[in-house]
Amino acid sequence: MSGFLGCLPCNSDGKKESGDGTLTPVIPVQYEIESKTLHLPSDTSFDSEPEFSKDEKTVTKKDPPWNEPSRNEAARSNRALVVAAKGAYALIDYEFPTLAYGKEVVTRNLATGLNPIDFKTVDYNFCLPEFPWVTGRGMAGAVEVVGEEGFKVGDRVWTRLGLGMGCKRKFTGTYYRERRAGCFQQFVTVPSHTVLHLPSNLSFDSAACLGIAALTAAMTLWRWLQVPMSPPSPQPTLTSVVEEKKEYLLIWRGSTVTGQFAIQIAKRCGLDVIAVTSAKTRSLAENLGAIVVVRDGKTEDEIVSELRRNGEDNIIRAIDLVATHTANFCLKAFSKDEGQKCLFAPLAMISSKAQVPENVTVETVEMKQFVLSKESRVYAVELNRLIEEGAIVLAGLEVLDGGLDVVVEGLEVEEGGYPENGG
Repeated sequence: MSGFLGCLPCNSDGKKESGDGTLTPVIPVQYEIESKTLHLPSDTSFDSEPEFSKDEKTVTKKDPPWNEPSRNEAARSNRALVVAAKGAYALIDYEFPTLAYGKEVVTRNLATGLNPIDFKTVDYNFCLPEFPWVTGRGMAGAVEVVGEEGFKVGDRVWTRLGLGMGCKRKFTGTYYRERRAGCFQQFVTVPSHTVLHLPSNLSFDSAACLGIAALTAAMTLWRWLQVPMSPPSPQPTLTSVVEEKKEYLLIWRGSTVTGQFAIQIAKRCGLDVIAVTSAKTRSLAENLGAIVVVRDGKTEDEIVSELRRNGEDNIIRAIDLVATHTANFCLKAFSKDEGQKCLFAPLAMISSKAQVPENVTVETVEMKQFVLSKESRVYAVELNRLIEEGAIVLAGLEVLDGGLDVVVEGLEVEEGGYPENGG
């Protein structure tokens, strides 16, 4: 049976710029998996509550116990793309994973997203406790083995692994130290509370970007930037009511997949959004309702001046998706009102020497909280609901053919198409 391992650059606009100035499509990934018919449930919709209903619980296996592989499982291998040494990849076969404790799920990987953090991990040699190691941070697939609760074999699901996330047996360690959870392998093992059913309107390859791009955008806004999850109530229309000053969110590199999710979530929650993009990618943000500031051919001062003018000197939240130098630009664009509290999420890091205005709080976005704090599941549940209802649309993507063998090639495309100043 042929299955999908979809590779989507989740923090780009899905394309890279070639030498002649045209855009080259980045295209998900086919590879051969052993012949097996997946049992897909007739109802794949997701319960909107953060906990599973009684009907969705799976009883503990009795023969064999849930933490011991069946004869069939013991005979299988787990193909993986590993970082074999500093800066070097290799394809190897691991043993089929076993569950370390009851509240884990083994998922057959059918689509995975590619992100800048994936190539940066190898380039800069961080979050690699030892060699060989399995990286990759977001995927969609079908449940292969279940523990004590929550899912059935064959359920269509998505999950994510994040820096610093996870369980070393029972959440006493960090998940990047758990080789079984890396997404560049055929079978991925994660805690059950980090696994979500696929919205019924998504394919596996479409869902590959949910764990990284979509969930990062959602948690950054709802948790760290303190944006209310519910849309604002309609305001009275009496002429005597003074119109409230608009609150603006700045997203530097708003045309990325993460940026596109953030624009839609923020707009739905009542914020006005200003996105910095390149001229070539401006439509990706503009079509979602963002005010676009094109960075091409402008100095830092010119960009900041345009941002402050469009934001009516009331940019009170910002997300930077590029680098430390653009984080500095964002800091200069915030409201100058000393009594106005501002929140900044520099997702691509910020220099320790950055001059942070007194009214700005820099939030450290730690996506490991999705694993370490079970309460964070509520953000993924709400994200699923919005996608299921069509309130959020996904960025377009294409599929790379070649399977795990072409992940490295896809990462090179992602790295080569990563613009210095965003867009």
